[in-house]
Amino acid sequence: MLHLMTKVAGYAGAFLASLVVAFSVGCASGGFKLTREYARFVNKQHIIVRIIIYLLTTIVFAVTLLVDMVIFNTMDFWQGRVSAGEFKFSEGEKTFHVRHEILPGAPLKRSTIEVFNPEKSLLQTVVLQETTGGEIELFVDGVLRGKVRDLEGLPLASVYDAKGEWQNDRMILGEALTPALKSASR
Repeated sequence: MLHLMTKVAGYAGAFLASLVVAFSVGCASGGFKLTREYARFVNKQHIIVRIIIYLLTTIVFAVTLLVDMVIFNTMDFWQGRVSAGEFKFSEGEKTFHVRHEILPGAPLKRSTIEVFNPEKSLLQTVVLQETTGGEIELFVDGVLRGKVRDLEGLPLASVYDAKGEWQNDRMILGEALTPALKSASR
């Protein structure tokens, strides 16, 4: 009997530990597509039917959330498909429209951020995009303002002025690495 209780406690502990790991390091920024599809189905029903379905199928929601979080979102994270979609949020009086997308034809990613004032006039557009050369470019209102290259080695950032003209290059983490490089060369 003690052996059986130890075994059950071991399985329960392993399950709880895996939940803790999933919640602490799992990718929670994915699309949760399975859960959203089920919620869309439920929300199309009449209000009385919807309430009954929600009450009777809470376990289905729990399972879809767990499957989405642990399996699908983690797969999306490691395959680089995290956060593909559109999001809107407000901060102060400004509204931000954010669109993350994977460009067709090549697995290149682009994020577009549009900032609107309370009258819904476009204030600024910021675009971050990958290039086929493995660089990341930053455009502000259609003008190149920054580029990061050599991401696999020591990343180098190029800074451009408001006209899109090159100003300087800076090694990212260069200031932090300089003392270590000087002491290593002595």
